[in-house]
Amino acid sequence: MSADIYGPCPCGSGKKFKFCCHAIADEMDRIVRLIDSNQPRVAVQQLEILETKRPNNAWVGTTRGMLLLDLNESAAARDVLKQVLESHPDNELAIVLYAAAMLHSEGPVQAKRAMHRAFQRSAKKLPGLVSDLATTLAAVHAQAGHMMAVREHLALALRLAPEQRRQDLFVQLLEIDGADEIAYPIRGSHHLPNIAASSDELQKEIRKGQKYAAVGCWSIAADVFLALAKASPEQPEYWHATGLCRAWDGDETAAAESLHRAAHFYLDLGIAVECETLAQILDAKLATDVIEECVYRGRVSSVSRLLTVLDGQPRVERIKVPEDGEPENRPVAGYVILDLDPKQTNFSQLTLDNVPKVLGKVVIHDADPKTNKPAFIMVAGLRGPNLENAKSTLASGTADLIEWDQDPTQPHVVGMISKESEILENHWYLPQKMPLVRRRELLNQFWHKVAIETWPQTPLKALQGKTPEQASKDSSLKVPLLAAVHILDASAQQRERGIGLTALFARLGIEPLPVLGISGETGLGSLSIMQLNRLPIEQLNDQQLVTVVNRSMLIRHDETLYKVLKLAIARPAIADQVDCVRILRTLAGIASANGQREEMFEWINRGRNLPAPEGKTAFQNAWAWDMTEFGARLEDPSDPQLKPLLNRFVTYYGPKVPQIRQHIEQTLLTFDIPSPWSAVEIITPDSIPSIGGGWNPSAPQTVPAAGKIWLPGQ
Repeated sequence: MSADIYGPCPCGSGKKFKFCCHAIADEMDRIVRLIDSNQPRVAVQQLEILETKRPNNAWVGTTRGMLLLDLNESAAARDVLKQVLESHPDNELAIVLYAAAMLHSEGPVQAKRAMHRAFQRSAKKLPGLVSDLATTLAAVHAQAGHMMAVREHLALALRLAPEQRRQDLFVQLLEIDGADEIAYPIRGSHHLPNIAASSDELQKEIRKGQKYAAVGCWSIAADVFLALAKASPEQPEYWHATGLCRAWDGDETAAAESLHRAAHFYLDLGIAVECETLAQILDAKLATDVIEECVYRGRVSSVSRLLTVLDGQPRVERIKVPEDGEPENRPVAGYVILDLDPKQTNFSQLTLDNVPKVLGKVVIHDADPKTNKPAFIMVAGLRGPNLENAKSTLASGTADLIEWDQDPTQPHVVGMISKESEILENHWYLPQKMPLVRRRELLNQFWHKVAIETWPQTPLKALQGKTPEQASKDSSLKVPLLAAVHILDASAQQRERGIGLTALFARLGIEPLPVLGISGETGLGSLSIMQLNRLPIEQLNDQQLVTVVNRSMLIRHDETLYKVLKLAIARPAIADQVDCVRILRTLAGIASANGQREEMFEWINRGRNLPAPEGKTAFQNAWAWDMTEFGARLEDPSDPQLKPLLNRFVTYYGPKVPQIRQHIEQTLLTFDIPSPWSAVEIITPDSIPSIGGGWNPSAPQTVPAAGKIWLPGQ
């Protein structure tokens, strides 16, 4: 074998190869060649034979265990590696492989002890394998929806990962921090609190908990901090540390309980509210007062006849089905069943009171002759009268075409939402061709009503059954109420709508959280998102502002992002450290989402006046911003400035970049707008705005990518 005979033995004993396992080098070499030639089964058989000759050899056992794991035979790998550890309890490779086998065969709860042992014993010598183990556990927590645990396990994996894997793990962390579907208070980093000890003995215990937490043994760390908390129940830092460690371990019930206690005892209002906010978010995931999301399913005897019947129903509207996924799994048609006939609805005069609402959603799948799977239909919605109404509407005229499951009165439960969050769902039907500006007007009216009328008068469990309006007059509920406000804000952000914290505080007559105290030396990269939202933006120095711009662009909390970007674009000193084009596009998008169209065009015009970014010509820069304006004008097809802009595409860009015609015409077709090339207005040279640097007909022209049109706010 080519291994250095005076190097460390592959078995992990710590001895030199020559004085340990050198006797089986040739046989192991043959087995390695079998593995390299993609013959793992034969290799396993040879290892079993070798084990009869060399029982309890760690090299043989760990190699066999690793192969069984690769073959997805985790239970067999577990048994093999358990035997290895009985003879070699300190073998780092066996320890980490056994933890992986336990995780795959028994699950995270039963594997926890083995995982902790691997984190403590194997991370130093085998950091890559332990990193993989932490990544796998992150994926397990992701399936369970434990997002704080997911992030912390990925952060642990990143610290241990080899260089070639670090970039991928870093991107995964960024994706979590920027994921709108995750409530923003639980995204980002959360750090153990600083805990002052009154004695050396206490300091020793605190350090023990911190050390366990640092290596990923969060349940052990939580036990240490919990013991301290029980001994000093009014010291909030112990409860805070316990709660965070429980959340990182995936025990969200216990985490919420400890964080509630921390919030109760903290004198610092900002920290108290953040702990309470985390606790209430975790509580909501465990709520029992829920509305079930249900599905009725049935067989279809004739898909073509069914589609014909449904297309003629007055309250049934066909919708576009998703095109993602495998073609054989895509539905052939999708419908929504409404409370109103859309054909009798004037969509140009909709209000919150007369907008059609979706009672249920329908998808129809054709038969699959390859698998003999029959055609079937699914009707989905929230359990209750609306879903039953949808099902009965669907059954009207289709009774001979659909054979429902054996018990049609008991739909399949596929999910649930808390009853408290039902007020945040609008369940509207708006036709695809309805102008985007009109959609946003309705959405902004809806969220304004939620924030100012509906939510303040809704009893909440976190407020002891009181409404926010009632709780605003009860000083004992100050912390829970402030947390509830931030959760409402987070819920709106998850639905891509800022609720307007400032307006909501004013509505309830309560003070917002105090501004975070900072100095010019304060590092801002590790602040939690709730702390980031409390920064005194105007007091930030240039480098701090750059840091906050980058984090805010990732997190995308609309109210904070708007303030930060407005300040950044007004500071020329940082122009070369931030992406000014992206900032102006984002500001335009926020203005558009808030219905502030004039401001949106102001930001677009400011972008148009910027110098061309490096690598782009003045022509390309003008084209990019004109396309941005094109998307913005299309939000309201009746915009009088759309026609002159289209004429500019015909007369100025068309001759230089002929390829744009097809792209522009296809886009306009979606909005039923005729092609400007079929009705060109006469435009004089004086009416064409000048482009900085001019256009040189002898210079090569680069056609800007026309695959996507930027629509503000999307």
